[in-house]
Amino acid sequence: HLDPFVNAYKVGSGDVNWLEELKVIADLGKPVLIATGAADLDDVKRAMGLLIDSGVDIVLMQCNTNYTGDLENAHHVNLRVLTQYAEMYPNVTLGLSDHTPGNVTVLGAVALGARVVEKHFTDDTKRVGPDHGFSMDPTTWRAMVDDTRLLEAALGDGQKRVEENEQ
Repeated sequence: HLDPFVNAYKVGSGDVNWLEELKVIADLGKPVLIATGAADLDDVKRAMGLLIDSGVDIVLMQCNTNYTGDLENAHHVNLRVLTQYAEMYPNVTLGLSDHTPGNVTVLGAVALGARVVEKHFTDDTKRVGPDHGFSMDPTTWRAMVDDTRLLEAALGDGQKRVEENEQ
């Protein structure tokens, strides 16, 4: 019923192994964003095999599904998995589905090639609920976007030369 109204489908980490659902979604022919938290590499390979065979555009997102919002979770995000994904699947877009507070993991993911970021958003991080504490509010979201754009500029184009401001 919703298909006419959506441009893409997001598959949460909890459904990475639900191949029947992935097949139904892939058969719709729209882009698929798939999070891979709590999945091992074999799980990812199965899901990606199905999606790649369908011919849809894919965003493959590294994820850690711990929702506690504890800063310690940054030690478990394992952003370098994005490098592995890039080697294994050079024709997909990389992303991060993130449940950590702040934007450090986002900046790291972008530096490693992520082009899609999923963060939780709230109007008030003090609200009661499982997501609000690690969600971004309008101020921190703006800071994340600004920091990301500055990082992208700082990454440059990868061509070594004497830069204009060094002349």
